[in-house]
Amino acid sequence: MKTILLLSTVLAIPAFAGSPAMETAPPAPAPCLFTWFAGGSIGYLTEFEEPMYNLHVGTDTCWNLGGWNVALFAEIGYTERDEDWSGRYVPPQTPPVTSVPIPDSSSDILDDTDLEGVEAGLDELEQALYSLAGESVAGTGYELSVLPITFNVKLERPLTGNLNAYFGGGLGAALVDLDVNLGDFGNFSDDDWVFTGQLFAGLNYNFNPNFEVYGGVRWIYLDDPSLSDRGISGTLDLDDDFLFELGGRFNF
Repeated sequence: MKTILLLSTVLAIPAFAGSPAMETAPPAPAPCLFTWFAGGSIGYLTEFEEPMYNLHVGTDTCWNLGGWNVALFAEIGYTERDEDWSGRYVPPQTPPVTSVPIPDSSSDILDDTDLEGVEAGLDELEQALYSLAGESVAGTGYELSVLPITFNVKLERPLTGNLNAYFGGGLGAALVDLDVNLGDFGNFSDDDWVFTGQLFAGLNYNFNPNFEVYGGVRWIYLDDPSLSDRGISGTLDLDDDFLFELGGRFNF
């Protein structure tokens, strides 16, 4: 009898101890969602010596590379430059019989001209137009506009507080449009799409989760556009340039 009583007591011990506690599974991580942003900047091109404006729209991704958050954005920019010189040619009051009249239409000088493979930078173009103004009653000048469209990757990480560092780059195409006024000799006009690329770096500051300002520098490269009009053709050497800029961005 004592043996049976002892065995019953031993078997009842787990009932007094209670059922074992069930382990709680850790909460599932929140799904990562891409967020959108849009903004713009104004800057100054050091070689072109003109302001440049940029607008962009993009997304902050869920990707991270070595502690750097990855963003993707598309951007469109615009810059232009125009110069003009007053005509300095004064026809003589009583021209000698042997004088050669200045052409009064572009056909006299352009239609009979066959210039192939001419390559010139803006400095050479301005010097030529300035010299031509000395032979023209009307003024000379030019208007050049550049409209780049790029797709970019930006990497960003916090430095301290709301201050962050960023860098990145992009590739795309740029529309280069050139209009040249040759004074008494007519005009030249053409445009071309060329390859463009850029690298950039800078700092941004988050005033709140929805708005930030940034400032930095870009290196911008443009291929040389091929331009032609009425027998005159060649390439315009634009070189590369540095842009110092300030901008703002809204995060949605």
